[in-house]
Amino acid sequence: MTSNEWHTWLESQNIAVSHGMITSASASSTEEPWLTLLGHQLLLTFSGKENRKFLQGQLTCDVEKLKNNQTTLGACCTPKGRMVANFRIVAHNDDLIFSLPADQSDVLHEHLKKYAMFFRTVSIHPQNDKWVRLGLGGKKASELLIELFGQIPETGTIAENDYGMAFSVFEFSQRYELWIKPDRIQQVWEKLSAKATVVSTAAWQLSDIKDGIAWVTEASRDAWIPQHLNWQAVDGVSFKKGCYTGQEIVARMKYLGKLKSRLYRFTLEGQDLPAIGSIVNNQAGNKTGDIVATIQSADKSHIELLAVVRKADTEAELTLADTGTKLQLQNIPYSVED
Repeated sequence: MTSNEWHTWLESQNIAVSHGMITSASASSTEEPWLTLLGHQLLLTFSGKENRKFLQGQLTCDVEKLKNNQTTLGACCTPKGRMVANFRIVAHNDDLIFSLPADQSDVLHEHLKKYAMFFRTVSIHPQNDKWVRLGLGGKKASELLIELFGQIPETGTIAENDYGMAFSVFEFSQRYELWIKPDRIQQVWEKLSAKATVVSTAAWQLSDIKDGIAWVTEASRDAWIPQHLNWQAVDGVSFKKGCYTGQEIVARMKYLGKLKSRLYRFTLEGQDLPAIGSIVNNQAGNKTGDIVATIQSADKSHIELLAVVRKADTEAELTLADTGTKLQLQNIPYSVED
């Protein structure tokens, strides 16, 4: 089944799809199982016998230690330690498959192919037609995963069978990614949607924000070092591997303790989404940070957002500079070493 055939079939089930994302269903993600498409991200594959050697010198994560059917987060930085992109890597059949925001796929491809020319066996190519990516969440999502794959894979590992692949997103989140073969997608979708509520792709994006996970987009490219987005706290940075582009800056922030700002989650009253990069002010009315990600809450009563702000200012009132609206600090489900 091609992508067009798959989307046409979904629309015949009264599910509106645009650019690989479900747009018609509710954004609500209840405690019951829920199901959506993950077309807001694209896949970029690095193949060839030198792919790990090449990427080891470019990424924050340790790809040399990443075995087939394992997954990790990572980032690619400029020499100044600023992130060009951050992503999830899936190791499969000796390929390294990157999943990252759609507007950064071509950017990362262009950035890395300049260096790949020195590794003749390495090829970089999109792989979006090989998999249909589903998001499964909710308290009973694990039961559905067991029905399909016979197990719940440990964090960082991948379950595989004739349907495709599946893995846990984070150990602190009841969410799973399913990468399904196109010729099995209708069968899998019918099995899952019989027991899970179909929700919009925005429900997955909202869950990312509630889980404190921020993705670099075109609006934030080259703006942050990995620690600004707490990437080290979710195993997206290895401090034990060798040198890579930007490593000196990233390591300095850890070992010299100079990081003054990091990612926090907030809520904001209203329905007007502030733009990525909007300024956050501290209690004195001075800039303390910038917004990284925003989305409406499921009931549309408020805005959920992530912002990088100075740690010293988080104990007092913070406001959105454009409107003066107060930001309410919320918890994230993982710990960050200050």
